[in-house]
Amino acid sequence: MSGTPEKILEHLLETMRLDIHFSDPDPALDDFVLMHCVFMPNSQLCPALLAHYHSQASQGSEQERMDYAVASKRRVLNLALRWANLQAHHLLEDDTALSFLEELYGFVSNDARVLRPLRELLPELEKIIRQYPDDARTSQKKYKVLLRQFSSGEERLAKKHPIRSFDDILLKVYCSDHTYTTIRVPVLATGREVTAAVADKLGSTEELLLISLSSCGEKQILKPNDVSVFQSLGVNGRLFVCTREQLDSLASLPEQEGPSTGSMSSFELMSSKDLAFQMTLYDWELFSCVHEYELVYHTFGRQAYRRSTANLDLFLRRFNQVQLWVVTEVSLCGTLSKRVQLLKKFIKIAAHCREFRNLNSFFAIIMGMCNPAVSRLSQTWEKLPSKFKKFYAEFESLLDPSRNHRVYRLTVAKMEPPIIPFMPLLIKDMTFTHEGNKTFVDGLVNFEKMRLIANTIRAVRHCRSQPFNVEASPASKNPQEVRNYVRQLSVIDNQRTLSQLSFRLEPRRT
Repeated sequence: MSGTPEKILEHLLETMRLDIHFSDPDPALDDFVLMHCVFMPNSQLCPALLAHYHSQASQGSEQERMDYAVASKRRVLNLALRWANLQAHHLLEDDTALSFLEELYGFVSNDARVLRPLRELLPELEKIIRQYPDDARTSQKKYKVLLRQFSSGEERLAKKHPIRSFDDILLKVYCSDHTYTTIRVPVLATGREVTAAVADKLGSTEELLLISLSSCGEKQILKPNDVSVFQSLGVNGRLFVCTREQLDSLASLPEQEGPSTGSMSSFELMSSKDLAFQMTLYDWELFSCVHEYELVYHTFGRQAYRRSTANLDLFLRRFNQVQLWVVTEVSLCGTLSKRVQLLKKFIKIAAHCREFRNLNSFFAIIMGMCNPAVSRLSQTWEKLPSKFKKFYAEFESLLDPSRNHRVYRLTVAKMEPPIIPFMPLLIKDMTFTHEGNKTFVDGLVNFEKMRLIANTIRAVRHCRSQPFNVEASPASKNPQEVRNYVRQLSVIDNQRTLSQLSFRLEPRRT
């Protein structure tokens, strides 16, 4: 199906069944509600819905015209409720959306006095309006400050709440001499706004560049118009400002190098099942914060929509962090027998992650063990008991990319929610669909492309369709210690450093 945005909306309203509730699944309506921001933003959708709400039949008997008007109003109300329920806290980010709902509520309240079919849905609309009264909008927008680019500190230990575009964030921004200043800016602050805030704090009148600097010294100059610039940082990345003359000499911080000793002594006595459960609990918190629209913005380019995908980026960064944790711990373990114990420990944790249906951490651990810095340690792998080699081979087979990752997809299909999926693969699916299909064909919306991407997002929705049972925690002597450990993993994210450490452990055989 393809058409103009207005014609697609008109078609969906005309063909909508009036005997289904707005919370019931309806693939075509779900596709539209999920994907409309790509081709019909709220500023265009809301006036169009109000126009359809007031539409009248041009011919027919008085009763037929009345039936047509009532059906039009019910359909618009049904679609608006479906849309508003998906928007959730995103309603607070868009004055157009809330104004539309208030205006619609006024019309429906008046009409419901004489049109009985509208009365049953009026309380649902009222419930949404009451969630966001005028004073609450102001206070909620001041409600939360997020700390230090989500990379370190106490905020990791607190229960996660969704990061919203109007929240503030405290950013540490470093200078070329490794001093730093802390600024408070909105999550959606542009590169220009961050640079201006730093210059103001430093009292600098020089023209400053904003740089994302990785632990291996790679520099990315951030664009002045880019929003949520902190999202460009890698696991150990940091934000810097400098003049153009200082750019070549800019060096990463010693702290970006990561740990110099492993933490095996901390976690070897912790139960593998406890570690897997606490990892799953944290992953579930991060996964639950990801709004479905973030998947759309990430796929089509968040900069184009001036939206944040901070919750999704945080979840994806966690995958990288767990993967690097495995490589870091093995690479920093100087004793052969201890390294064998480490491999066994990681295989056990991976097995429990799969048992808890946490496929994100399961694959992060297995991919960490596949990293060249670990996989090349032949003396270590030779000492691994055959039982563990067999488990690892089975786990590794789930990573087989042949036939579009068929083995993994069949495994997931047999699982019941709640599931924490292998997120990088879902992102890859959506990116592949986006890049392989035009959004517009001859000026018309390619709705088939919207449907394909919406199907992947619905797979994410299915994974979260049942709550995670926090009470299922295994009996543990030290749950708080395990919880704190898994939320504050310290890693080396420089592959060259990891490879060098690996060759020191087991030099090349000549």
